[in-house]
Amino acid sequence: MSTPRPTVAPQLIAAMIESTPERVRQRVDRAPKAAALWDWQAGAESWSVQTGGETVTLPGAHIVSVDQMTCTCLLSPRCFHVLACVTHLDVSIVETVQAEEPEQTDAAGDLIEPDENQRNAARALVTGVAQLLNVGAANAGVVVQSGLLRAVHQCRAEGLYRLAALGLRVIAGTGEFRTRAPGADPAQLAEDVADVLESSRHVLAQTPIAGFWIGTARRRQVPVRPRRLHGLFAEPIITRSGFAGAAVYFLGEDGQIYTASDVRPGEAQHARDAYLGGIEIGPLVQPARQLARGLYVGADLTASLDGRLGRGKSIKLVEQGQSTWRAEAIQERFRRPLPEQWDAVYASAALPEDARPAGWDFVFLAGEVVGAIGAELLFQASSYDLPIRLAIANESAALSFRENLRMLSHAPGLGLQLIARVNLLDPIVAFPLAVANSVGQAFQLHPLAEDVRLESLTYADKPRLEIPTPLAERVCLGFDGIQRPWLVHAHASPVVLSDAKVAAEQHDPLGPLSRRWIGTLLSGMASQRMSNTTTLAAEMALLSRIGFATGAALLDALSRSPSDRDVSNLDAFLATGVYLRNCRRELARARATIRT
Repeated sequence: MSTPRPTVAPQLIAAMIESTPERVRQRVDRAPKAAALWDWQAGAESWSVQTGGETVTLPGAHIVSVDQMTCTCLLSPRCFHVLACVTHLDVSIVETVQAEEPEQTDAAGDLIEPDENQRNAARALVTGVAQLLNVGAANAGVVVQSGLLRAVHQCRAEGLYRLAALGLRVIAGTGEFRTRAPGADPAQLAEDVADVLESSRHVLAQTPIAGFWIGTARRRQVPVRPRRLHGLFAEPIITRSGFAGAAVYFLGEDGQIYTASDVRPGEAQHARDAYLGGIEIGPLVQPARQLARGLYVGADLTASLDGRLGRGKSIKLVEQGQSTWRAEAIQERFRRPLPEQWDAVYASAALPEDARPAGWDFVFLAGEVVGAIGAELLFQASSYDLPIRLAIANESAALSFRENLRMLSHAPGLGLQLIARVNLLDPIVAFPLAVANSVGQAFQLHPLAEDVRLESLTYADKPRLEIPTPLAERVCLGFDGIQRPWLVHAHASPVVLSDAKVAAEQHDPLGPLSRRWIGTLLSGMASQRMSNTTTLAAEMALLSRIGFATGAALLDALSRSPSDRDVSNLDAFLATGVYLRNCRRELARARATIRT
């Protein structure tokens, strides 16, 4: 397991960029990947970076001052080597929290009137984003990034925690795109920029706004009374920004899903360490593996708006043996029709991310394994006509998702109950997180399953999953590896179905608008004004012809210069992002409903 590299404060990078000679800034802009190619060596308390001719020394933790960094060159610390290293590191804002500080128990979601300092901070961030959109992410050098970094620091200082976090995501995404990092995601970067603009618009409104548009330094806790907490499963967490850990989900008898987690800077191995190590809920500290399978009774419990259980010392929590998915509170979830579950998922998706409850995108499915198509597993749910495509939740080689789906493809006809995360852009696709044996339901398989000829099997011959007793009747697919002996009456090799029997992927009717929108961010607003007018007219006509007249108008707005249209660059970009987000989700839900 490698040592995490230090993080750096945004205001420090901004100050260094502004105080560094212009020729040094230009050199960093010309070679944004330079530091990634250098030799980074971790010491006991510091990092040494060999640049090929000079040596940069960095502290081992968070960097907040230029005095913490040195270079052997004569221009140190305002040299190319130090600036390249600093701009290569992840930007982070580290809070100093007193150990005895009580959890906040203010009512989350209260209306808040932003003050003028907060509005000024939001305006500064909007200005930084406007500069980014004008030049494009591909051309956003250190000067543009400096403006964003200063604005992020100002937002954080004024208590605009949500905007500060979103700004950091934009900075990180821009850096990944410019350095052609493997994790670069232009579509996600465009969505993050739209989120910044949407949140800023709420802060700048001259009316009180919901608290989640402001955010909090620490998640506010409110009293909850779930009576009993039924452990559901544990999920590995591995983020693009270098954090890893495990999250455990519980179903309370109040009908709400709650979660507890241990996520820290680190790689995939830390996720497994958290699964076997300890997660804290009040005075209780247990491995995620045990929490996911436990039944708990508590008093004085608190949770955040998004269902994260508090860790206050006043909490009382007692384990009452193992939980079971056969409990009525859990089985009731599995009996809900799938279209009804989708409706609930999309209703939550319309909320801001911070206001969505824990498990908002989960579906509880009961059915039978059909077979494999490529890396996906087809699963026939009891409450839906067509098979659900179960995809790999996380491709990390350190996790067990891929191998577990492959093992299950050995057993067409295997009856399972599973909890999965919905793909919002195509709800027919779900990412399974945990499975257990079904509770005696009978299912009518889709014709796709005819290849495996299950109709002649007796109950005694049908595949079974014999889960070892320590796993308490369930398999956490990211952590627990299904072993071949657990599958009784399974095939010797995976059952692979013909690709021709699966409907072709849906064409994205909003593709022309989406491509122009993302292209606007990557190349700058001027790039769209230079687009081929014939192609643009054809795309607008196509959108109008298939019923997306608003989409055609937005495409036209993106391609016009500010003097030729009634809205600003920012308004056009934000409106397009909101339109694409909502249209795609509604289209996905409609397609799924029509298939039934």
